[in-house]
Amino acid sequence: MSVVRFGNTTSSISANNLVDEISRRVPKSEQIRILRDTFPAGRVHGNTFYLGSLLGDPGQSLKINIDPHSPHFMKGQDFNGGVGIGGIVKILMEARGMKLGEIKDMFDTYLDHTAPQVVHDNGPVVNPFKQQFNANSPYDAEYVYTNADGEVLVSVRRYNVKDAAGNPLLNTNGKPKKEFRPFIEGSPYSKFPDVRPLYNIPNVLASRRVIWVEGEKCADALNAAGYSATCTIGGAGALTKRTATQYDFSPLQGKELILWPDNDTAGKKLADLIQDLALAAGVRSTTMLTPPMGKPDGWDASDAISEGFDIEEFVSTKAKATKVAINLLDDTFSAARFEGDAPIQKFLIDGTFPLGVPIIFSAAGDAGKGMMTLDMGMKIASGKPMTNAFGGLVREFGNVVIFTAEDDESEMHRRIDRLDPMMERMNYAYDLKIVPLPNVGGVFPILSEANGEFSTSQEFEKIYEQILQLSDLKLIVFDPLASFVHADVNADPAAGAALTGLLAKIATETGASVLMCHHMTKVKDDAVIKTPEQARNLIRGTSALVDGVRSAFALWQVDTARGQKTCERLGVPYQRNTCFDGAVVKSNGPASRNVRHFVRDPMTGLLVDKTEQIEALDSGSAREIKLDAMYEWIVDCENRGVALTHMSGNNAVSRRVEDADAPEVLQGLSSSVLERYVRELQQARRIDKFQLTATGGKIWLGDIRGPMSRGEYEAVTGRDNV
Repeated sequence: MSVVRFGNTTSSISANNLVDEISRRVPKSEQIRILRDTFPAGRVHGNTFYLGSLLGDPGQSLKINIDPHSPHFMKGQDFNGGVGIGGIVKILMEARGMKLGEIKDMFDTYLDHTAPQVVHDNGPVVNPFKQQFNANSPYDAEYVYTNADGEVLVSVRRYNVKDAAGNPLLNTNGKPKKEFRPFIEGSPYSKFPDVRPLYNIPNVLASRRVIWVEGEKCADALNAAGYSATCTIGGAGALTKRTATQYDFSPLQGKELILWPDNDTAGKKLADLIQDLALAAGVRSTTMLTPPMGKPDGWDASDAISEGFDIEEFVSTKAKATKVAINLLDDTFSAARFEGDAPIQKFLIDGTFPLGVPIIFSAAGDAGKGMMTLDMGMKIASGKPMTNAFGGLVREFGNVVIFTAEDDESEMHRRIDRLDPMMERMNYAYDLKIVPLPNVGGVFPILSEANGEFSTSQEFEKIYEQILQLSDLKLIVFDPLASFVHADVNADPAAGAALTGLLAKIATETGASVLMCHHMTKVKDDAVIKTPEQARNLIRGTSALVDGVRSAFALWQVDTARGQKTCERLGVPYQRNTCFDGAVVKSNGPASRNVRHFVRDPMTGLLVDKTEQIEALDSGSAREIKLDAMYEWIVDCENRGVALTHMSGNNAVSRRVEDADAPEVLQGLSSSVLERYVRELQQARRIDKFQLTATGGKIWLGDIRGPMSRGEYEAVTGRDNV
C-alpha cells in the first residue's frame, strides 16, 4: 500500500491534480514524441496533428493541438465521434489502454517530488533528482544497434535514476530504477530512427535459433552465455499494435524464435505481440516460454543467469507453447524429412488411450465416468506397475491434473478414500492434482464463442501457463466437457473443430493425453446399445467432435437380462446400472477394438473390467470341462433311455439341467450358453440329432456311434421320448 501526500499534510493527491502535473512537467517535445509513437498513421501539418480516430486510423476527423506555446496544447476534438481529447494522459489511457498509475510510473522522473511524496509501508521514498537528457548527458550504459555490416543505426543509453544525494532508487520489484533514451547520429536530442531495428542483428542473421528477451541487458547476458539473443528497442512502453509498423522484424525470417518475457503482465503482453509480428515476418517457428512458478515479479533472463538457472533445459524443453509458420516454398514440410525409423506410438493405457493426444470418453449420465477417470489418474500418478484401467495395462506414469466442474472437494475426498483406503496416495511417485471447481470460484471456460469467433479465456490461459511448467505430465482431465466449453459443440461443426484443435494443441505442447468426459445422447427406455458403432453414433454433439479427436472410448449399459446373468455367473449381486460394455469407438492409430465388459464394484462404485473372468467361463480349461460334461450327460441319457433334445419340449437341455442327474458344472448356466455347447459338440462330430419315429423330427441328441445311430435306442420313460 502507498499513500501520496503533499508536504507534511495528510491529504492525498487527487487524480485530476496528478493529470495536471503530468501535463505541466513532462517536456512538450516528449509528449509530441509519444503522440507520434502512439499513432504512426497520424500526420502533422503546422501545429496540428491529424488522425482518423483514437483507434489509430489515418484521416483528418481528429485534430490535436501540438503547439508547445498554446494553452490548448495536446487538446482537440474528434468531430466524427464527438470525443474530446484532454491531454497526453487521456491519449495514453484511450489509445494504449494504460491506467493512471502506469502513466505516472512512465513519467515518474519528470514529476515534482518535493511537494507530493510517495510513502510506502517501510518509510518514505527519497525524492529523485530531476534529470534532462541529451546527447552530451553522462550515461551509465550504452547499447549499440547495428546493421548486418556493423554500421551503427541507433544507440540506446541507460541512465540510473538517483535522488538529490546521488543514491540509486529502486522500483517496486527491488531493482534499480532506470531511464532509457535512444539517440541517432546528428540529433542532439533523444529520437528513435524512422525504422526501428532489432538488437544484435549480425548474430541474429548468423543463427538458426534466436531468443527474444525484453531488454538489452538480458540479451547481452544470453549472448555472453553462448546463445544468440535479441530484443526490440524501447521495451514494453514503445512497441504497441499501433507502432508495430515502425519496427523491422525481417532479420528473423526463417529463424526458430524463442520468446522469453519478463515475469510480469507487461512482459507477457509484449511477448504475445512479438510472436504475432515475428510470424508475420516469416519466422520458421515461435516458442513461448513461461517463467517458472515461484519466481519474483520482473524475473528475467539476466536474473536466471545470475542465479545459475539451467538455461538450456528451459529453452529446449518440448512442453512449451509453440507455433510453426506454414511455408510451402521451402523444405519445412517436404516428405523427405520422414527418414529413418518412425517414432513408436506410445500408449498411456495399452491398446486403449494413446499418449499425447486428445481423447473423448463418453457415457450416459450416472455411469461413473468421473470415478473411472479418477481411478486411472491415481494409477498413473502412483508409478505402480502392472495396474489396469479401462481394460488395458497402464503403460506411462507421471503427473496428472483433473479439473472437475460438478464434484466438490468433499465428494472427491470420499471417492479417493473408497479407491485408496490404505492411503497409498501419500507415497505416490508423482503428483495427482485434483481441482474441484465448485470450491475455487466456479467453472472457467477453456473455449468461448462470441460473434462467431472462438477464443480461450484469460483465466484458462493463466492456468495453462502453470500446466506448461509441470514436468512429466501424462494426463489432463476436464469433467464434463459441457461445463468447460461455452460454444455450441452439439450442433456447430466449427465449434467442434475449434475445440478439438485446441485439445490437440494442448496435448502436443504438454505431451500429455487430454481427456474430455462427455455425455451420450439419451435413448428410449426399451432401447439397448449392442455394438460399438451404435455407441459412437450416440456420442452427443456434432460429428466434428468425434472426428477431430485421436481417440474416443464409449461406455454403455447392457440389457437387464444379460446383466443379471453376468452377475449370477460372477457371484456378485445384481443391481440396476451395474453391468456395462465399453470399447474404443474411434482411433487414428493402433488400438484394441475388442468390447470390454465392466461390472460395478459394490464397495467402491468403480466399474471394473471383468472381461477376462467372463470369458474364462466360456474358454480355456473351464470351457472344455463344461463341454465334456455336456457330452457325457447326453451319452448317459441316451444309454438310459431318457434322451435329451436341443431346444424342444420338456426334454430340452435348458429344462433338464435342473434335474438331479444333470452335471453340477452345468447348473446355473444360461439357456443360450447350454444351447451353444450342444451346437459346438455337434460341429465337432461328437454328437448328432436323430429321428425316433417316422413322423417325428430330428430333435433327439445322441452319440454319433451310440444306440440311436444304430437304431437300437430303447426308451424307458413315459415322457416325450417314447
